[in-house]
Amino acid sequence: MMNKWLEQLQHTLKGIPAKPGVYKMKAGSGKTLYIGKAISLRHRVRSYFQKSASLSPRISVMVSKVRSIEFMLTASEVEALILEDNLIKKEQPPYNVMLRDDKNYPYLNVTMGETFPRLLLVRKVLKDGGMYFGPFVSAKSVRRTMKLIHKIFPLRQSRDNLNGKPIRKPCLNYQMGRCLAPCAGKVSVSEYQALVDQVVLFLRGRNEELLDVIKNKMLEAADNELFELAATYRDQIGAIELITEQQMITDTDLTNKDVIASYENGGRLVIQILQIQNGKMNGERSFVFDKLGEQDRAEAISAFIRQFYNKGMKIPPQILVNRIPEDREPLGERLSEMSGNKVRIMEPLRGKKRKLIEMAENNAKSRLMLETNSQKMIEEALEEIKEKLCLDVIPRHMEAYDISHTSGVSSVGSMVVFRDGVMSNAEYRRYKIRTIIGTNDYASLVEIVGRRLRQVFEKGSDPPDLLIIDGGKGQVNTVHRKLKESGIDPPPMVGLAKGTERNKPESDVFYKPENPSPISFPTSSPGRHLLQRARDEAHRFAISYHKKHRDSSMTRSSLDCIPGMGPKRKKTLLRKFGSVKRIREATLEEFAAAIGLSENAAKKMYEAL
Repeated sequence: MMNKWLEQLQHTLKGIPAKPGVYKMKAGSGKTLYIGKAISLRHRVRSYFQKSASLSPRISVMVSKVRSIEFMLTASEVEALILEDNLIKKEQPPYNVMLRDDKNYPYLNVTMGETFPRLLLVRKVLKDGGMYFGPFVSAKSVRRTMKLIHKIFPLRQSRDNLNGKPIRKPCLNYQMGRCLAPCAGKVSVSEYQALVDQVVLFLRGRNEELLDVIKNKMLEAADNELFELAATYRDQIGAIELITEQQMITDTDLTNKDVIASYENGGRLVIQILQIQNGKMNGERSFVFDKLGEQDRAEAISAFIRQFYNKGMKIPPQILVNRIPEDREPLGERLSEMSGNKVRIMEPLRGKKRKLIEMAENNAKSRLMLETNSQKMIEEALEEIKEKLCLDVIPRHMEAYDISHTSGVSSVGSMVVFRDGVMSNAEYRRYKIRTIIGTNDYASLVEIVGRRLRQVFEKGSDPPDLLIIDGGKGQVNTVHRKLKESGIDPPPMVGLAKGTERNKPESDVFYKPENPSPISFPTSSPGRHLLQRARDEAHRFAISYHKKHRDSSMTRSSLDCIPGMGPKRKKTLLRKFGSVKRIREATLEEFAAAIGLSENAAKKMYEAL
């Protein structure tokens, strides 16, 4: 069989030119399995099919499935690299190394468009007058920075825009000395802006300049015998000096650089990145890749670099790696073109830069050990669930369902998916209850589970190995019975009910359909914890959707039905009065003034309230 399909490929292999370009390996169905590039397509593509080829297990499996090859010529290896990236992004071939990171990288936004600016974590840069810093490699590092800033600088933390708002009582942060209380008129605009300027210096890494500013303020306060204020400045100086000392790393070269190191073991590979700016650690993050071995490391580093910086991350002038990718030269050219400055990719072998690589390698190794231990616990949990619930297979695909409503109003349902014991957020689904009026959780569960399973069977997809129902014996029996009555063969399912002590997970009770006795899970067993985690996630997802649906329904029923009431006017009214109730309590004159109309023009809308 192998010789037959190899013979079919010989004509293609003989005709491949020795020029730069991109190639596609395709299965018999026409599906693209792998996309690659080469400075010499002939040499690279033929190398996959030579008996002496030393291929990684991943690539060996891919090659065994290849039935056709397509190629596209380019003018240079850099052009081939760009085309390869675009095609991989478009076609998502299963055997390419993919950086699966759905979220945009975070920024810090100083809301300079407000009279009293705040500090926000955001994932999009808008033209709103704000001052943005980032992107940062991880949200964790951003939140840590925000926490430090709020600890040192008494910047306001309230979410509302204070522009034009009446003065109110200060909150607890003011009492604790963590806010200047602009909401209560305790600070002038100029004084508050001086504080914001200090925060900006801190975020720009200009700590020496910042320290000079605060030291001058401390001396000025002391000269004016404002000793309490001088002590506050002294504490700020001490905190900034301590943070600066903690951030400093062993490399005295102040060139911005990213340190990227990989570590592989047992078919899993971790890539660790350290961001270093002005000689300080700015952030770190690790990425885990499955089914990659030692032979895949150079390719993984190259793929990671390209995809990571293609997502908008700032490209530093130096990228240190622990394995040089074979396409270093065209990759460096491409990154230099993207950043507008010369970018060097290097593997340091000694000195302080080598120590940075070793630091990243150690972090990658630690992350992989944690992942491995965590995976062992997950496998134990799945095995236990299979055993306790007498399932035919290990429940690698589990779906959990829940219902949320307010006394039968705005009823919604949720479905969350766990793959191999891990949440699969992209597969979550939300449901509006269509056929049930009022409070009936049993019937609502039947509706959403039935809708989901009918969709699965219509598409010919494999049903889940286990359904998890947030509810007890009644719920799980009703869902199971009604599905059978409607002609659906239900997958295995289990219901989780709160026990006698509702606030204690240890008292939760587990039921299988048509089984009057509860299933016994040890209190601290991994299987119990995994099922509870899935149930709780479904509950959280249902409540979050219900709140959104309820709030939208309440606002829509009051304002959206009024003729002439568009989104802009509705937003203006809610911002002015704060709630629908207060809008109704307003006089016609106040209502008309708020939306910028004469009283005669606004009268019909006012009466519709």
